[in-house]
Amino acid sequence: MQERIDRFVNEIPNKEHIQQLVTKLDLILKIEADDNTYYVSFKDGKVAWCDSCMDMGKTATLSGRGAYFEHLFDGNLKLLQGIKMNYFTTDCPFRAQLVLESLFYLARPLPVYKFISE
Repeated sequence: MQERIDRFVNEIPNKEHIQQLVTKLDLILKIEADDNTYYVSFKDGKVAWCDSCMDMGKTATLSGRGAYFEHLFDGNLKLLQGIKMNYFTTDCPFRAQLVLESLFYLARPLPVYKFISE
């Protein structure tokens, strides 16, 4: 799980179109997966994961099973779809859910296609 969060955090600065969403975002994403808790900070146009970010601002909590989070970070499941299907619970406003949905979708790893030359 930590590997997927690291990939997510590292991917956002590499994609300029995603950076536009993060520029004015001031939010701490608390991810509760199984028995583990992870924090991702969005502040001043930067994204970082931290051990404990509870005192740094607004917190949005996402809770669910680790397997569902893996699907979310891999781009196989959309956040709002997961919430609708009760895979995730959240305590953040709908606007924050929409921003997070966009971030997860846009930061997903893109498939690599191999072209066969004949």
